[in-house]
Amino acid sequence: MKTTKQIANIFNAFLVTLMFTVLFGINNPLETAISVTAIVGVLQLALISLGFQSKAPKAAYMSLLTEVWSSQISENLYQNNDFMKRATDHSMWVRYKTVHVPQSGAKPTVEKNRSVLPATIGSRTDSELTYNLNQYTADPILITNLEELQISYAKRQSVLMNIMSQLQFVVSTQTLYTWAPAGASRIVRTSGSTSTTNLPHTTATGSRKMLTFADITAAKQILDNDYVPAEGRVLLVPAYMYNTDLLNIAGVIQAYAFGQAVAPTGVVARVAGFDIMIRPDVLVYDNTATPVIKGIEGDGSLTSAAATDNGAILAYHPNFVAHALGSITPYYNAGSNGSGLPEYYGSIFSAEVMHGASLLYSNQKGVVAIVQSA
Repeated sequence: MKTTKQIANIFNAFLVTLMFTVLFGINNPLETAISVTAIVGVLQLALISLGFQSKAPKAAYMSLLTEVWSSQISENLYQNNDFMKRATDHSMWVRYKTVHVPQSGAKPTVEKNRSVLPATIGSRTDSELTYNLNQYTADPILITNLEELQISYAKRQSVLMNIMSQLQFVVSTQTLYTWAPAGASRIVRTSGSTSTTNLPHTTATGSRKMLTFADITAAKQILDNDYVPAEGRVLLVPAYMYNTDLLNIAGVIQAYAFGQAVAPTGVVARVAGFDIMIRPDVLVYDNTATPVIKGIEGDGSLTSAAATDNGAILAYHPNFVAHALGSITPYYNAGSNGSGLPEYYGSIFSAEVMHGASLLYSNQKGVVAIVQSA
């Protein structure tokens, strides 16, 4: 009886593994599921043949399965947020919960036709950039055995998709608001004709001035003055400004007529040296004389939405913004026998991601916001 139960558990493990490999888009999901389950199955059957009823194989299975899930969360965390790939990756510099990045000191002076010898000997004092990772946790979700009997494994797949989708949204939104520049020298205001269809959210009212080509070139000039490389610049545009504003600029229309979109990289067009990328929302500023970035909650929502809020475009270069991905921990508790937790009559799913972001220069070099005007 115990042997039959162990074999049944192995088969159940295979089905769960197959489900997760399909969900996270692993190449050859059937082969992966067979391989992971086979390793554990051989260990478990070997122990059975020796008369042992060890729980070690289950632990080994969960360890392997967790490794697969962690890998796929890592690969899919930036899905539908391709701008996150257009930044300096500091993941290799993570120590515990803090990122430590070496920063070179002042550059040496270069003199033409030096006439005074010996030259003055200087020294260079290096420093380090540090910033902390934030913990992002999805609320645990219970799937009862009754639900699984009624609707098969489809609910598990739906729950995991929801967890992944929300992690993607929250991590990417928090990153954007960390990169948001502040101060008049880092902000360009839109200057076109007014529109009532480019409002940043449902609480906003009235009209906002549309984006113009001159606004884009003004942002470009700031980056030029920062000696930002011309290649690789990004203009991240909220969808409501893209559809209403950007697509009404003659140069952009021509780019669509004669150019070629690069969909796999998230770049939809190039304007004034910028790679145009789109996101449903980017940044929201208030309506003070020098706009101030709005606060957001831990879930990425605005702390307080106002009727006078203004949407914003983020112009930046990947060499001047950074993010770091730390540990990824998926949680799946189906009880000691894999049939669910007796006190909950089902299995519990959740996930935790450690992630941080930062500007690379305290003077906000390499980053500009184009903020709407009323």
